[in-house]
Amino acid sequence: MKSKKLLFGIFALIILAVPVFIILKSEDVIASGHHHKLHLRGYDPFDPFRGKYLRLNYDGVENCEETLKDGDYAYVTFETDEDGFSYFAHAAMNQPDHSNYYKGKMDYNWGNCQVELNNIEKYFINEDKASKAEEIVQDYTRNRPNAVWVEVSVLDGEMRMVDLFVEGTPLLEFLETASE
Repeated sequence: MKSKKLLFGIFALIILAVPVFIILKSEDVIASGHHHKLHLRGYDPFDPFRGKYLRLNYDGVENCEETLKDGDYAYVTFETDEDGFSYFAHAAMNQPDHSNYYKGKMDYNWGNCQVELNNIEKYFINEDKASKAEEIVQDYTRNRPNAVWVEVSVLDGEMRMVDLFVEGTPLLEFLETASE
């Protein structure tokens, strides 16, 4: 009986430790990582199982090694343009000797060099605010692309979204001021 309780206790600690580890790792990437502003294109799909979210699209990788094939993992590095926006500059098979890169799976669409961005492609939002947010993001991406961006943090192959900004204000705050 005592061994069952001990086994249960160990199992419970493992179950609790896994999500805590994932949360701490994500927080470390955001706190210690290299921050980048990325241009985006957005639209608002509806998924009855996951709810409302803004689906965010980004430009592809500027330069990919010719040896990379669809499904390969690549190390993507960033460069910054004259407006202060970062972009995916180069995808390579070999890991860089610095921490400012993202490791992702290559996805060639219609011959374009793309990388899967699983952690930053969706921005979940309250369904009451989703349609207004989608209108704002669409309007800004079409008419004022430098006034809307996603800030990401990158560290040792991991990338996390910090927030979605409109005119330098986080989207949810922007929605609050726009509705007043």
